[in-house]
Amino acid sequence: MPTNSSTRVLIVDDNQDAAELLSEIASAEGYVTCTAYDGFMALDAALAFHPHIVILDLGMPRFTGDQVAPMLRQLRKFEDVYIIALSGWHDSEARALTSRAGFDLHLAKPVQLPELFAALELGSQMRRSAPSDAGAEEPLLSTAS
Repeated sequence: MPTNSSTRVLIVDDNQDAAELLSEIASAEGYVTCTAYDGFMALDAALAFHPHIVILDLGMPRFTGDQVAPMLRQLRKFEDVYIIALSGWHDSEARALTSRAGFDLHLAKPVQLPELFAALELGSQMRRSAPSDAGAEEPLLSTAS
């Protein structure tokens, strides 16, 4: 059985066909997947699914990917989740945006399968090396006013 079998991947894209295809590809590699089709659904799915890796499109309705990532990071249970931007926006401005928003990696659409698999493996490795804190439910305190 693949070592990926316990790694949960949340795939979020407003293009449902693209999200489903990525889900099928990741599932075929042994990952457990869940899909969502907008930013609001992403937050809801993350709370129910408890992903280790989140693949987020940027340009989506009801919260963009760059809004969702920092929201996830505010919850202690998701502070160590590996967040990958997968977007058609891949210029230096978009990459700076994802860096500021707390993404770990930025991939450009259309992604090549070796690049996707490398990103998923990296996210899995980061998960295995991160301390386990599955019981933490409380949000992080924000110092912003």
